[in-house]
Amino acid sequence: MSFSSQSSSVEEEKIVSNVKVNQQAHQLETQLSSFRSINGHNINVVRSQDRQLALEQLGYKQELDRTYTYYDLFGVAFSIMGLLPSICAIFTQSTSAGASSSWGWLFTSFCGILPVGIALAELGSAFPSASAVYLSAWKFAPEKYKDVCAYSVCVLDSIALSAGACSVFFSCSGQILSCVQVSNTDFEATHAKKYGVYAGCIILGAFIGSFSGKISVRIQQVAIYFNMFLLVLVFIALPIGTKRKNIPFNDGKFIFGNSENYSNWSTGGNWILNALVPAAWTISAFDSPIHMSEEAVYNPRNMKRHVLLDPKASPAAFGIIMSISACGLLGWLMLICIYACMGPSVDAIMSSSYNNILTQIFMNSLGKEWTLAIMSLMSIGCFLMGVSAIMATSRNFYALCRDRVLPPIPADWLAVVNTKTNTPVRAMYGTCVVSMLLGLLIFQDQGANSLFTIAVAGFYMALAIPMFLKITYARKFFDKGPFFLGNKSSYIINLIAVGYQGFMIVLMMVPSVNHPDKQGMNYTVVFTFGILAMALSGFYLFMHKYFKGPRSNLSDQEYLEAVGEDAGIDAILSSENKSE
Repeated sequence: MSFSSQSSSVEEEKIVSNVKVNQQAHQLETQLSSFRSINGHNINVVRSQDRQLALEQLGYKQELDRTYTYYDLFGVAFSIMGLLPSICAIFTQSTSAGASSSWGWLFTSFCGILPVGIALAELGSAFPSASAVYLSAWKFAPEKYKDVCAYSVCVLDSIALSAGACSVFFSCSGQILSCVQVSNTDFEATHAKKYGVYAGCIILGAFIGSFSGKISVRIQQVAIYFNMFLLVLVFIALPIGTKRKNIPFNDGKFIFGNSENYSNWSTGGNWILNALVPAAWTISAFDSPIHMSEEAVYNPRNMKRHVLLDPKASPAAFGIIMSISACGLLGWLMLICIYACMGPSVDAIMSSSYNNILTQIFMNSLGKEWTLAIMSLMSIGCFLMGVSAIMATSRNFYALCRDRVLPPIPADWLAVVNTKTNTPVRAMYGTCVVSMLLGLLIFQDQGANSLFTIAVAGFYMALAIPMFLKITYARKFFDKGPFFLGNKSSYIINLIAVGYQGFMIVLMMVPSVNHPDKQGMNYTVVFTFGILAMALSGFYLFMHKYFKGPRSNLSDQEYLEAVGEDAGIDAILSSENKSE
């Protein structure tokens, strides 16, 4: 071989090498996310295969103690859902469609909510941060609309979480007052009394939720076992009591085929409204493992290998999917049990004078003492639900303040972790204040009911935005986490999730009666879009100066110390230098 041919070959190899390097550099550039440090500089983040560095790789300092295992995250979601107390809260609405509404629970749980949970689990696995929902929206949106899109998701998610915590404590106050009503039939549960009990529960819940991470974990574990105990207790006691009281058990035809209509909607419209919504509200806190993910324990592994569900690598994903599945199945079985034992007359139950008609069923089958005992235990279970809910809400509040969703003065003050407990105590009590203000809706009957629907509508609106962007604009550059179904399956699941959420958002805004007056109006649309409109107005007038998407709380030096030099980018840079 001649010298000229050798030289030509070297030049060709050099050109090919340069092309490969440029391709690698371009590919790497698409994986970089620019975050503003506290010094005002940009931090370019490269996705790491080491999940222990996941938060630092996203540009955030690890400030919270990682004490929650995948089982604990499951416990957070499961305890917030609190099956029996939640069923107690929605049972009147569910029974308005008849016993066949149990089919609506089953369908909604596994054909609607579970696909949403799986889609969210993929996002949480890719963005293991307390602000994963809005972080993914910012990541996926076109450059021109990143900030406003992320801000909208922040507002909607915050509305939903706050309303959800409020609805749980409102249910808790109702169940406590039902206990009083059982022991004293002359007792009248006024709005003022409801709000007083509600406020007391919130303050106590915020106090307990501000304890250290280790104590909070124990609370979640207690909540899991307590809720399971309640379910088993009712499963056993209710049929036994029904038999002893000689109340005839309803047959399968009644349980699975009975249809009622206590509204002026058509029978089909009434069934859709009252059979599908209860499960959507009960199983609506499955995003809580996401908001607790910065306190989760991870076991890193090779991220190039995606598996169906690895709880140690994706604890939040595990918590989401398993809590939905468990509550969907157990809730369906519990409804079947109650409908089998309620007696043949639905009218007799629906006309009950008790604050909750489930109380009447317990009174018929179990008597006063047992009813009081079970209702008291459900009140405790509902309170534990509220503690879990306000904890998850406060973590989201902390994460958003960290990124200055609020003006700098309150945001910088609220986004502080208590050095003694390593929990966001200020954010916890900020959440408490917001919940107290939202709770004033209790003084208006339809306003109080709106707390339930706002929680679901706002939640689904917030989730639908990043999920829609994920299967459209961001489909080709979605940075996958350990939990991922595969391109085709993921697309189908996300498509189903977006479609279901759109349907439920509309359903949550439909009034309970046809042609309503101001008393029967559903104010969800007013509250949800009204708050969103005010927030967006504030963004364009004022907050656009401060909110620029995710804002790293790492200094440049802290980032380098935590993450170090990424091997991938080092290799590329060195290759570029060698080729020059």
